[in-house]
This record gives sequence, structure tokens and C-alpha cells, in this order.
Amino acid sequence: MPRIQDTVFVITAGIRDLRRIEDLYEAKNTWHFGPKATAPLETLFLKNQAQRLLVVNKQDFHLVLAYCEFANHPNIPVLSNDLWLHWLNVRFCLDLPITLLNTIFFNFLICKEGQPDILRLIILEVFYNEHKVNYIIVVKPPDCPPGQYDAVQAFGKTYYPKNSKVSEQMHLPSVIVIHRRDVMPFLSFRKALPEDNDDIVEMIDSEDPELRKKHGDFYIAEHLLNMEESDHNDNIIIAEFEEEIADNVKGAGLMWLSESVDIELLAKNFHLERLGNLVRYTTGIKHARVLFDVFSVEQKSYKDLYTETQMEEIYKTHVGEKNPEGPKKAKEVLFSKYKHIYEELRKGTYYMKAFKDQLEIAFDLPAGEHSHSENRLQYLGKASNGFLLKMFQLHPLVRFEYTFYSLSAMFSAFPNHDYCVTMVPGTATTSPCQRELLRFFLPVAHRPNSAVAENMFVAHRSTLFGDLRVQPVERREVDEIRTLISSHSRKRDTLCNEESEANNRLDYYTAEVLNTFEDIIESILENPLTESSCFTIRCGLSKKHLDCPLVGFLILCPFLLYEDLSSMFMLPPEQFPLTHNRGEIVMFKLHPYFQMWCNPIIRTVALYDNYRELYYVNHYNGISLPNDLMYNMMPVEPCRMKKNLFGYKCVSYKRKTSRMSHVSNADSCGSRMRVFCHNLQPTKHLGGKNSLVIVGFSQICLAFLRTAIFAWNSKDLLNFKKYNCLPMVDISVLVPYGIVESAYDCEFLCSYCGEDGRNCYINTGNQNPFVKDVTHRMDVRHWVRFVPGTLKRINRQEKILHLLDGCSLHYEKLLLLAGSKFGFEDTVFNGHPTPLNYVTNNHRLDRIIFYHKLREMVESGESYNVIVYGYGLVVYECINFLVTHGCEAKNITYVQPHVPAELEDVGNPEVDARLDPIILEMVGDLGVTIYLSNNYSQFILSKDNLFIEKVQFVSVPSKKITELNCDLFVNYNSYNMNTGLENVLKEAGIEMIDRKIVVNARYITNDRSIYASGNIVMLPIPNFQYTSTSPQECAEKLAYELNMVKIVMQSRYLRPFAFTGMLPMGYQIIKLIQPKPQLIGQLPIDYSESMTTYENGEFCRIRLNKNMIVIEIVCVTKSPKRLYFLEYFCGKHAMLLNDLHGRFQSGWIKNFLHFFQQPWTELIMHDRFEDLQLKNRRLLLSMLLMNNKDAMNVRNSLESTQRQKLEENVIDFVRTYRKDFVHEFALPEDWGDFNL
Repeated sequence: MPRIQDTVFVITAGIRDLRRIEDLYEAKNTWHFGPKATAPLETLFLKNQAQRLLVVNKQDFHLVLAYCEFANHPNIPVLSNDLWLHWLNVRFCLDLPITLLNTIFFNFLICKEGQPDILRLIILEVFYNEHKVNYIIVVKPPDCPPGQYDAVQAFGKTYYPKNSKVSEQMHLPSVIVIHRRDVMPFLSFRKALPEDNDDIVEMIDSEDPELRKKHGDFYIAEHLLNMEESDHNDNIIIAEFEEEIADNVKGAGLMWLSESVDIELLAKNFHLERLGNLVRYTTGIKHARVLFDVFSVEQKSYKDLYTETQMEEIYKTHVGEKNPEGPKKAKEVLFSKYKHIYEELRKGTYYMKAFKDQLEIAFDLPAGEHSHSENRLQYLGKASNGFLLKMFQLHPLVRFEYTFYSLSAMFSAFPNHDYCVTMVPGTATTSPCQRELLRFFLPVAHRPNSAVAENMFVAHRSTLFGDLRVQPVERREVDEIRTLISSHSRKRDTLCNEESEANNRLDYYTAEVLNTFEDIIESILENPLTESSCFTIRCGLSKKHLDCPLVGFLILCPFLLYEDLSSMFMLPPEQFPLTHNRGEIVMFKLHPYFQMWCNPIIRTVALYDNYRELYYVNHYNGISLPNDLMYNMMPVEPCRMKKNLFGYKCVSYKRKTSRMSHVSNADSCGSRMRVFCHNLQPTKHLGGKNSLVIVGFSQICLAFLRTAIFAWNSKDLLNFKKYNCLPMVDISVLVPYGIVESAYDCEFLCSYCGEDGRNCYINTGNQNPFVKDVTHRMDVRHWVRFVPGTLKRINRQEKILHLLDGCSLHYEKLLLLAGSKFGFEDTVFNGHPTPLNYVTNNHRLDRIIFYHKLREMVESGESYNVIVYGYGLVVYECINFLVTHGCEAKNITYVQPHVPAELEDVGNPEVDARLDPIILEMVGDLGVTIYLSNNYSQFILSKDNLFIEKVQFVSVPSKKITELNCDLFVNYNSYNMNTGLENVLKEAGIEMIDRKIVVNARYITNDRSIYASGNIVMLPIPNFQYTSTSPQECAEKLAYELNMVKIVMQSRYLRPFAFTGMLPMGYQIIKLIQPKPQLIGQLPIDYSESMTTYENGEFCRIRLNKNMIVIEIVCVTKSPKRLYFLEYFCGKHAMLLNDLHGRFQSGWIKNFLHFFQQPWTELIMHDRFEDLQLKNRRLLLSMLLMNNKDAMNVRNSLESTQRQKLEENVIDFVRTYRKDFVHEFALPEDWGDFNL
């Protein structure tokens, strides 16, 4: 007879399962305990539950066998949720160490009859998922029907109220307590024997079959026999179940342990200071000290990377070191600054420096030894406080949750050691078993000169055996909290130099946090009516809470920004605001050993204040209060498209000068921030299983990272409501030095644009909102490994990337997403280094360096000439940047290359041939010198070949040579790929055409392990579909091909591609184009219809193709409002846009920008509008397929029916989502009932 676990699944229930749960509630052959609601169950998932489990049949997934609910409080309406522990202790005679964290309540179960083992399966599932839960309690109400709780009573012990008689117990409440040890399968551990070889090898083969091929079939038995003959202190331990889990299978897993931990080797190669260097140090006895020469790391503070003060410090340092001989000429000083700024900001040593250091390790000495003994190094190994885990493997049939019990057994095998060390190869992909194991470990940072290739992880005994407790704060605990705040252990890594990361900033930050804490805690303790609350977290077995050591604290307050954040982030619509309380984590500090227990801690503190969700907002600018568990909370994804907010004013609650005050701020919705949420649901790690290495940091790369991290998210937010979703990806990105730091830098302040800098060219970068939010509303550095360096060679046979600094990266799949847009080939410099006054703006780092060079040149007081070369709208944005940042127009020369006279191409959003003459005239009116139809010829370099003195251009068609003096050359020449990467790809044999990578329809190059997107040529040629496409859509298609997203994907491109920028004289421009179909893309502009409006200085142009689809939107205006919302209308049919074409022809549209901001547009911008379109499409298709007998009246009757049905669908859509709209749309019921 098959076991119950072989025939059913136990899964977490979600909103999609509501219909099946209702069917179970209405079924007749069921039994239940707990209060049963009556169908329909619309409010079922609005109630707070810690676990909702569904038992379904494996053969028929739609067949639901049971549904149950667990919570961290009993379902007793008259009892406050946070007082149940007091209620239990007062009413019942319990002799169990029950706490808020180690107990969960089984409040409801409904199950089909004839399934006797399902209840046991459910109880086991809860214990598997909740490692900290030791007790499941079922509250049995008085006078319940006989036999209703008999099934659950068989698994636990029933407790009745104190001083009650047996005859009265039927009419009194009781509690049934199920203890973990009474239900869980019995697991034993023993040393492995040679005869266990076959079972052990079979387990290892499930994840690492190469070991058998390398060492033979009996390598475990041979090793065990060798251990018996030697003094080796290795132990192989196997875990066994008392009962067989399959035919002749009792083994659960194996652990290969060793006491041989080389402290000296590990200390020299890893930062172990925070772990006590893994040695035993006991106060009150003799100690020895040893010194080692090591390398440590000093990381520059993010606050001082690109400020003007920091640039001056760099120059002064170099002047003092290299130029002590005396003053220089102004020109020499200028280029000296160029040299040192340019060299420093692009070097890895500017961001992180390695230096020689001395490491002192103090450890216990054996009795009778002296601290100055010459044998101190021998005693260092004996003082080890850790053991080594060489291998860990679970049987394929065993749940991964048994990792926790196996790790507990390891520490039990070494009762005198506090640390478990394991080494993981950096080139191997971690198995699911390893990923579960490493959840309990802390990563340890390598030293700069580390000779150990493996990654090191360490687990502490307290992580597993620590008994946590959470209580409201008392005044006596304030001093301990101050000490905890002042400590530097803020992260879950062990990098010893975190305190050396800008000591000044850290001291200032700590002082600000302490001041804020003082204000908040005083308000909480003095004002009993305050809405804020503080809780302390302690670990220990003492009965008195204050006798246990403090390991963390948490401050909460009501969350009042939900409505505002809903306009910027993907959050569920507001429901039941009076009962659905949301809290905000103001401050959260917790020792790294206990951070993995985030779920039970957060559930407990939310219980006290009756919160349903907890949020944390981390601002990039200013001071954000610490939250050590920020990345144990679910990141909230920014909206994928920007809507028109129709003048909505955000109200933000900001902490001002360490005080929480209510401030109205219209621009708070546009601030740079990250938002995290914990919905008190079970945590689930979601993400792609592929191990990827990416080369480049283009817009497509950023969009791909966002797509991969939020692959679990969807418009309906099903996973968001069901789990506390934590992204899990295995992605490494190879980038040049400084690119990532500059992209996330928020301390740089443009002296001309001020603190706002909203429209400053340095901060905008022409990115569309989906890409921009990767650095403004997210921080992907936590989930993605960024490796700074330069690619030297690709070894396709061994799948290794070799870098110039000697490092190497192993890859399984390689993605080529480099994105250099502007520049020349390196051959123009004749083998010399890039000149100091040569500028290309491909990344934010380039623009920051450009700003500093320009500022130095303007402030030098010398005459200068800035040459801007290139063609397109981005050139005019650069000229606007120059004239608004101190550069006089007379000192700017714009050289436009020859543009062939041909029909305009509508497929490039960065070029507009119709607007170009107008903008060119505006530039001329500013006083800028303009040369047209002059192509670059050559640079004339200085004698030392360090900078450009003059530039030669050749006019077309006269071929006249023009030579211009040059102090700064800004190049916007279109450029596909830098020469260095091109040479690497050629050497590796990657096929290319015209400096573009050749791929097939699945973005695979001629190497099946290497993918590319962006700068590609897709076979067959010619293919005009992919000339200008949205980075977001490119990323989604690439993620789809890598099986990282589960969405319906078409081969053609549909999403508009946008260019945004600032033009001279205070204008902003946005241009959106629809990707061109393969054949129609060859047609000139004359095959489309153009409509333009001009009113009060606002110019708009709309292009329609022959099918009346909007293929282009251009808007030039002085309005400060962002126009990203126009993306919703590009690619739509003119009739869908309120008869756009007909109204324009009738003269009813005077300004397209105003037209697209009318109330009706809010319907199209709604997240569920595509669902309405799909519903209408299905309706029309079904009606067209119907057989109408009256052929003469088919057309009239069909159109009449269609119109009525479509109107009904639109009205239902507005009715369903009426609360989501800013404008109030009228519905038929507003005037009474009548037939449509």
C-alpha cells in the first residue's frame, strides 16, 4: 500500500485556490474542527494566518483533500492576540516552556472523510517549515460536538482549566498541546562503516557523480579503512530513520566531519576577526599571542567618491607626491588635474585599497605552559574552537528541512566547539541541498592576497540552539540598546574592515542613529498613547527576560505612506483600511547569528501591535535608520511603466533632525528610495537556477538584472500576497572599475543644479524608467555579484574568463551585454593612451568625470574651446549641459558630421531629421559656433601624446580641411563595440559582422553557451525588426530564452523605445517609436501619416501607419512634468485613443499633450486594461464564429450585439476598479437602474 506522502501534496494555499476551497467547504463528506465559515469565502484570505496549507491529490491536482489554518494566536475573538500566553498560564496548569516564538496555533482544519493520515502529514509539514516551533496548540471550545477533536487529541496531550472537576470539563475550554518530539520521525546518527559504502556512494551520486568516476566504486570504504589504520581525526557520520522511507532505504544523509582546522591558513586568507579567529579565548586563564603578516582592505566611503572636495584632495595628494618642485602654468595645472582625476576614478585602488597589516591572535594556553613559549604555534591549532564540514549530503528522497537536524547533530558531535566551517568551491554551482545548508552559515570575506580558491562559510552554535524571546522594551534596557547601536556589526558578513569604511562617516552616522533613538525611545516610555513601539530580542534559557543577553531590538510605528507608494511601486490596491493595519520598521538591529530567524521574530512583534504587514523604506539620500533584516524582507518592485498621476500630491512622513514630523512634499514620490515588505507569510526563495556571467553594464544588462530578480512577480501580485518572496539568483557581472559605484552614488552634488539635480544630464542619462529604477528604486548589488575588471581572454573549452589582473571567472552561460554607444576605434590614437581631454559619455562615471573636467576648465580662467562632435538629439542635450554649467556659448564648437540626404528613418528615437534644423537654429542663437557636414579626420596630439591640441575635420563634398584648437573633445560618434572587447571576441572565435555579434533567433552565438543582446545581428539577414528596441523587452526575451521567466513571449517586438532629454533654452523632449516590422521597416516616412500640434511653445507630433497604429510620438515642451506616461499610447490604434485621427481631422485637438492628459487616458494606463482588451477580443472572436441563420441581418445584428457587449465590459471594468482612478467616472447605478 503506498504511503500517504506518495499520493498527496501539501502546498501553501493562495487566492487562486479559493474556488477549490469553497468546493471543499460545501462538500458533504468532510469533517472539521474550529470555526467554519460559510461560502462564499471572499474574506478568507483577508484574515491574518501564519500558514495556510492545502492538501491535494498528486494524480488529480484539482482534487483538494484538506485545508487548514495556523496562526501565532488562538482564534478567540474576546481574547487580545498578544495576551494568549498570559491566558494559558493563568487558566491552565502547563508545565511546558511555551513562548511566543516557539508555539503556533492550529485553528482550523477541514478534511475529507476516509483520509486518516492527512492530519499527521499536516502537523509534520508545519514542524518542517517552522524550525523554531516546538509546540502546536489546538484550543478546544466548551460544549463542542462529541468526537470533533478526537483525531487531533491522538497526537497531543489535553490540558484543562485549573481547579476544574472532571464532570465540568465538558463545559469548559481546553487546550491540546502537540510536542515536536512526539510526532517527528526518529532520526539516529552513527559512524559510517565500510559496509555502508554502497548506500553512501549512491547518495553522493545524486548530486556529484564525478566522484565515483574519479575514485572508483569503493572510495568511501577505502577511506574508512585508511582512517582506522591511521590517527586521522576525520569522521563520516550517517543519519538513519527508524522506519524505511522506501524499499530497503533507511539512510537519511551523511556528514563528513573533521577536527583538523588550519587556523593559521584560514586567518591569513580570510577576515576572521569578528569570529574570534575561530580560537578559544577564556577569561581568567593564561593566553598566548601570535602575530601574522596579512593583507587587509580599506574601502573608500561611498559618501566621498565624487564630490568636488574629494577631487581637490586627490589632486593635492598627487601634487605633493609627484610635483614638489614648484608652481605650474594654469594650463599645466588643468591637464595635471585631468590626468589625476581620470586615472584615479577609473582605478580599482581608488575604491578599495589593500595594505599590509599585522594580525594578532590571542588564544587559551594549556595548563603549565607559558605565554612566551616557542611552541605557541603548535598550541594555536589545539585552541581551535571550530570543526570542519568536508561534505554534506541528504538522500534524494529526504526533505531538505532535515538539514537543520543534521547540522544540530554535527554540533552535538563536537560539544566543545562553537563554530562549524565549510568550504564551497567557487567554480561549482551549489546544489539545492547546499543552498539549504548555507542558510545557517555566514559568508566570510577573502583577504586581498587570498591563496584559497574556495569560499568560506561559518555557522555558530547559537544559530541553532539559541532560545529567542521578544518583549516590549523597559527603561532598564535602554543602556544595552545604546551599546548595541554603537557596535559596528551591522551586516551578516564578516568583513573586518567595515569600521574602516570611512570612520568619519560611520561615527557621524552612528551619532545620528543614537540621537534619533533617544528621541523615539523617550517618546515611547513617557507617552503611553504614542503610536510607536519598541521591542527587545534576547537569547537564553533564564526564566527572567532581563537575565538573557540582548541580541537585538526593533522599533515600529504605523505606516502611512501606502497610498503614496502605490503610485510608484507594484503594491496591491488598498482594501479594508480600517482593519488592515500596516506597520513601518523604523529601526531593526539584530546579531548576525540570529538573522535567519526573521520570520518568527517579525510575526511576534506584529502580534503585539496587530499589524498585518510591515514595511521598511530605505532612502538613498540623507540618513536611513538601520535595518539589519532588510534583505530578509520582500523587495517591492517599482512600477514597470510610469503613469500620469494627474497632479496627485504625495504626503511623506520624514524624520527631521532626529524627530519624526509630518511634512507635505509634492516631490516625495520622485525621491530615490527602496521599499521592502514583510507580509507575515512563509518565506520562499524564488529565482532562476541558471548560473550566469554577464559582460557589460548596458541598459539591457540593467533591465535583465531587474527582470531576473523580479521574475517571480506579476501584475496580479499572486506571489506577493502568498509568500514573503526573496529573490535568489546566481549572476556575476564583469564591469570596469567605478561603473557600478557611480551608478548608485547619491552624494554627488552638481554645483549648478543644486540639491534637486532632477534634470541634470549627469543623473538622467537618457534612460527609460524601467532601467532608471534599477539604480533609483532598487539596489541589485545585494543579489548580484559585480566583479570589477577588464576582460582579457575567453577560454571557450574550459568556460573560463581571464581578466587583465590575473583573476578568472568560471561560467556555465555567458551573456555579452556590453553597451558602448559613442566613441572612436582605438586606432585613431595610434597606439597611445586615450588623451586626457577626450570625453565619451557612455556611463554615469563618464558624465561625472566630464563635469569635473568642465568645471576645472571653466574655473581656470584661461581661454578654452570645447568641441562637440556627433549627430542626434543627445548632442543637443550635451550642448545644453555645457551652457547651463558655466561654459560660455562662444567657447563651444559644434561639428556635425555629414548626414546623407535620404528619406527620414522613423526607427531611431535618438535622431529626428525634421526637428534637427529647428534645434540647430536654437543652438546658433545661443552663440555656439557650428560646422556642418564635416567628418572627423585626425587628432593632433601634444608632444607627450597625453592630450589633444588640435582636431582636423574634412568637409563634404568639398574635402576642405578645417583645423580647430581643442581643450576638450566630446565625442558622440555612433559606436558599436570598443576595440578591446572586439579583439577578445575575435580571438575566442565568436562570429561578428560589422563589429556586431551574430546570433540566431534565440540570441545564441556560434557557441551554445554564449548569448548576446543589444549590439547584435540576428540571422537571417536582413532583419529590420531589431534596429531600435526597448531594453526592457530585449531583457525579457533573453530571460525567456534562458528559462528564467514564465511569460507568454512573441518573437516580434511590440514595446515602444523611448528617448528623453533636455534641449537648449529649457525644453525637454521625449520621443517614442514603435519597433519596425520586418518588411514595413524598409518603407520611408512618406508611407505614414504625420499629425502635429503647436500651442504655447509645446510641440507634439504623432505618426500613424497605414493600419492607423501610432508608431511615433514626439513632444517638446518647457513643462517640468515627466512625460514617461506617453509610452502607454505608442503602439495603440487611433480608435482606441478616443478616435485620435478623427478628432484631429475635425480640428478638435489643439494640443496632443493636453489630449493625452484627459481623464479617459486613466483607463488605458490601468494595470488591468490589457485584461479588458483580452476579454473583448475573446468576445468578438466567439461572436464571429457563431452561426446566425438570418444571413441578411447578420452584419447589423452582430454590430449591435458587439457594441452592447463591449459597453457592458467597459462599464464592468470601471465598476471593478473604480477606487483605483483619480477621476470619478460615472456609472449607470449613479442615476438608478435601467437596461443597457
